Amino acid sequence: MTHTAPFPSPLDPARIDEPVTPHPMLSQPRFERLHRARRGFSWSLTAAMLLVYFGFILTLAFRPDLLAVPLTPGQPMTIGIPIGFGMFAFTFAMVAIYVHRSNTVYDRMIEAIRQGEQS
Repeated sequence: MTHTAPFPSPLDPARIDEPVTPHPMLSQPRFERLHRARRGFSWSLTAAMLLVYFGFILTLAFRPDLLAVPLTPGQPMTIGIPIGFGMFAFTFAMVAIYVHRSNTVYDRMIEAIRQGEQS
């Protein structure tokens, strides 16, 4: 007994010359606005994270004396340790901001697009 796939394979030689048709949703202005907003916000958060990360690394590489200042005189903990942990906190804050925005602003935009598609 031969088993046939429920959907034709994209590698089927008979389908190689078929034109690719994009989903009509991709050309809607509301979808394009959503895509631009998400991309712009994501790149903003990425730039902020890279700035903080490379700022820390470059400071560590070229001015380690700034991070070697003792937090409390006579104690071994330097100011670089809380700044390093602050980078972790900053990363978690960036994730929380993105998730919050995604769950509020972007989900509403997606729902509005879906409602428009159904009607």
